Amino acid sequence: MKNGAASKIVFTNGSQDPWRHASKQKSSKYMPSYIIKCRNCGHGTDLRGCPQLPFRIEGDPSNCSSPAAVSTVRKQIASHISLWLSQCQEPTRAW
Repeated sequence: MKNGAASKIVFTNGSQDPWRHASKQKSSKYMPSYIIKCRNCGHGTDLRGCPQLPFRIEGDPSNCSSPAAVSTVRKQIASHISLWLSQCQEPTRAW
């Protein structure tokens, strides 16, 4: 994404995600990029964890070969989103 008009987007990829090379690879201030590194971290690992049966909607990272890697990236994502939301204060209106 060289000339994107958007900002405040988080890009995440699993180290085994076949789509990771089509995604943003380098972080920038308003578009951070993370690669979750583990043996079975694929597409969507940041949201759903690693492959699991039965499927859990909340995304259990315990099936990942490195659950700590998933948790760390999730915390970093939450930190970015919290910061961006704190910057979205509604301006004072004089109606």
